[in-house]
Amino acid sequence: MAGAAALLAACAANLTPAQWRAWDALQDCRALAPTATISQLPAQGGVRFKSRDDEREIMARCLNERHGYSIH
Repeated sequence: MAGAAALLAACAANLTPAQWRAWDALQDCRALAPTATISQLPAQGGVRFKSRDDEREIMARCLNERHGYSIH
């Protein structure tokens, strides 16, 4: 976990506003799907994540309903 925090700190200054929005959205929804992790955070916005199969739909629904992201 410390490695992830260090990586985020190193990259944080380079995140676009769209990436910050996506990051915050995923962190908010992790309360419902705690195994979810970011796999891609495109500069133009959006988020791709990995999670256990039983949490994928929960995360996708949360990202859509709370934050307006469409996950396919």
